[in-house]
Amino acid sequence: MKYLQSTFCIVGALICTAGFAQQTTSIAAGQIATATHGDTPAQLRIAAARQQIQSDPKKVQAYNELALAFVTRARETADSSHLANAESALTQGLNLDAKDFQLQRTQVALMLSRHQFLRARERALVLNQRTPDDVMIYGYLAEANIALGNYPEAETNAQWMLNLRPNNIPGILIGAKLRMLYGDAPGAIDFLNQAYAETSPTEVEELAWIANLIAEIQIASGQIDAAAQTLEQVEQLFPQYPYTLENLARVRTCENRADAAIQLWMQAKSIDKDPHVLYQLAKAQEAGGRFEDAQRTYTQFQKLANDPATATDESKLDLILILAGNSDTASNALKLAQQEIAVRHDVWTLDAYAWALYANANYQDADAAIKQAIAVGIHSAQIFDHAGHIAQMLNHTADAAKYFTLCLQSYPSNEYALDARKFVAPAKTMGNGISLAEASTIAAMPLEAQHDPAMDTNVPEHSDASIHDGATTPDPIFTPVPEALLIPRPTGTEQLIRSAQNSVARTQDNAKAYAGLGAAYFQRARETGDVSDYQLAEQSIVKSLDLVSEDFSSDAALGTMAEVCMGEHRFADALIYAQKALSLGTGDVSPFAIVGDAYADMGEYDKARIAYSRLTPSDRTLSPRAAYARDSRLSYLKFIAGDTAGAISLMKTAVTEGVEAQLPSENLAWLYYELGEYFSQAGDSASADSAYVAALNTHPGDYRSLAALGKLRANNGRYAEAIVLYQRAIAVVPMPIFIAELGDLYAKSGNPTEAEKQYRLVEYIGLLGHINQVLHNRDLALFYADHDMKLTEALDLAQKELEVRHDVYTWDALAWALFKNGKLTEAGDASKKALRWGTQDSLLLFHAGMIAEALGQREQARSELKEALRINPHFHLNYATAAQQRLAVLEAQSELKGGSNGHDI
Repeated sequence: MKYLQSTFCIVGALICTAGFAQQTTSIAAGQIATATHGDTPAQLRIAAARQQIQSDPKKVQAYNELALAFVTRARETADSSHLANAESALTQGLNLDAKDFQLQRTQVALMLSRHQFLRARERALVLNQRTPDDVMIYGYLAEANIALGNYPEAETNAQWMLNLRPNNIPGILIGAKLRMLYGDAPGAIDFLNQAYAETSPTEVEELAWIANLIAEIQIASGQIDAAAQTLEQVEQLFPQYPYTLENLARVRTCENRADAAIQLWMQAKSIDKDPHVLYQLAKAQEAGGRFEDAQRTYTQFQKLANDPATATDESKLDLILILAGNSDTASNALKLAQQEIAVRHDVWTLDAYAWALYANANYQDADAAIKQAIAVGIHSAQIFDHAGHIAQMLNHTADAAKYFTLCLQSYPSNEYALDARKFVAPAKTMGNGISLAEASTIAAMPLEAQHDPAMDTNVPEHSDASIHDGATTPDPIFTPVPEALLIPRPTGTEQLIRSAQNSVARTQDNAKAYAGLGAAYFQRARETGDVSDYQLAEQSIVKSLDLVSEDFSSDAALGTMAEVCMGEHRFADALIYAQKALSLGTGDVSPFAIVGDAYADMGEYDKARIAYSRLTPSDRTLSPRAAYARDSRLSYLKFIAGDTAGAISLMKTAVTEGVEAQLPSENLAWLYYELGEYFSQAGDSASADSAYVAALNTHPGDYRSLAALGKLRANNGRYAEAIVLYQRAIAVVPMPIFIAELGDLYAKSGNPTEAEKQYRLVEYIGLLGHINQVLHNRDLALFYADHDMKLTEALDLAQKELEVRHDVYTWDALAWALFKNGKLTEAGDASKKALRWGTQDSLLLFHAGMIAEALGQREQARSELKEALRINPHFHLNYATAAQQRLAVLEAQSELKGGSNGHDI
């Protein structure tokens, strides 16, 4: 990938910011009638500048600000027609004052945006002599020199920028570009992270631009999942940004999702008129087997790339590669390449020139050109692959092998690596086409900079609130889930049901048989999540209780009825039946577990603790079955009380006790699942994954664990795996929360149509029947609130749930629904009740932080968001990113800026 080929004025950011500072008064005063809600930063600046011009047509600076705003608008939209408006504004300003330095400086910015690099460089040198301490002129010189391939000069220019104004964002961005060219991808991302952290949160397009630069590096380095995460975040920040669409298309290509890539390139084509987009679309069509479409697109591309009025630098290089690939047009490729190399010597022009020479059998000159590009230090699979082929033709076998290996190391899975792999000695592979030797080399070999060592000093530290936090954290090692574990297996419960049905059919007044049938139906409900089994269980147990008085023989039926009521969220009824069972005096203390469960779900945690304590009679040792019932529940109370580590430790004990008790597979799987939940809450993704997989090994097809694995992997960027896992879970039990999360995952993966289908299904199932409405009130309330839909109904559902229980999660759901309905004071009160036990749940803390910020309690918001990310930086598919963004804003507001520490590139 040609990193940062587009030069829509990186350094324009600082100028635009400076100009905007002078406009804020008029904006705050509401004087911009043409600016509407949702306008971009450039649109707001255009409106502000026009307002100034309307108020004072002779104000020179207003024309400069208008021109700069149009330059930024061109980058926002990838529409170069805005540059004509910029030129018009400059002309009007220069007519008022032909010697105005700022107008002349903006002329250089316009030249850069039009890729007139030689003219821009010459004009910037003149202005630099006139005003040698102007930071932005050094930035323009650096931009021009990078485009022309004058990298040492660009390095000097950029260093002057940082010396004159330490930490300035344009200087850091140019430093990032140079680091990438020098082969130091991690260093480039460090610089980009700092630039992102320092950029004002109101500058959403600038943030999106920087994030896209990060994504480009991630893609070029083969970090496809990380790039996808970055780009999905950008799409939320600044939707339909053309560069995001183009980079997402590249990601989809890397994921072998040709149709999705084609769709994205088609979207980009409708916005970005650069012929290079057509070239990429044709390649995607070709990869997707749409050869006739690809041929038509290539023809259209070549027409535009051959036309001086529409050709761009990048499209000319694309055209050279196409022409060089055909012996009939190879001479034309060389002719065009010679024209380009006469103007500039950047690495990409050198590469295209070398490839054109290669196509014309001029191997010695090709070798010299490609080595000149490689000497800069860039790590490019394309350049290394070309170098390998050139070395082969010169019989430089060792060099060819080295270049092909470097190609594989730079980007193991792209088209050039696939080509290079043909020429690397066969080796034992790992099953993904990458040899063990390659894998070990790739893992061990850093991208070392191949340039002046002075460039490596004073690298800016990584920002806590960086967009790239997730990308630099080592990915957890997830256990592959065998296909056999994704499919439910018979557990023997069906046989129990048939046996009990036979018993009641033979003797219809057999209370014990009816109680057994009810228990079997309840167990099947646990295993399958089918709520209709709760109704069947209740019918059988009512019949059993009708046949016997409340004596010892009814204890099993009462206990099962209590469990059924818990399953149906009838907590008060569950408490009544459990207490009835205890009142029988059978000596069985197990109903205390249900008493405690009912109190816990109703938010009466102290009463729950007392009930659970009764599970340990003082006069005897607990059996493993009784011990697991106690410890698994006490672990939950530890979690609610904020002791997640204690909860994990006690749940591990409960798992051991459950194994010793030889629990049914579903019950034991539930213990592993709960253990996984605690690990996940603690941010220990690897241990959570292991626990969930253990649950599936115990009870294949366990729907809770399948969905939990899907959520865990989705939150860690493994979207394709997550989708499959959610689909398997939903195939067992179509729980609304699973479907909603799958919908969010489709949305995150760029499939809004499928996402919408899932969202419609959420409502349908959530409102299907009385039991579903009771079971899913809270989930549906959160779904509506999360998606900013039916907010009044979301609040009604949350309030209805609060009538039944007052646990931390119901208070949290109510707080979030109140927040989304603009009832901030009430939301704050509800949020405090959700957090009063100290529960270390990142989502609760995120909700609390957002509510606190809305209430103007910024320090509290900062503390809560920071704590949420500390506990688990990947706590939610969407909100983890949102928490990072909001925290970055709050940190910037709370910390004093300044200092004179400079940065060397």
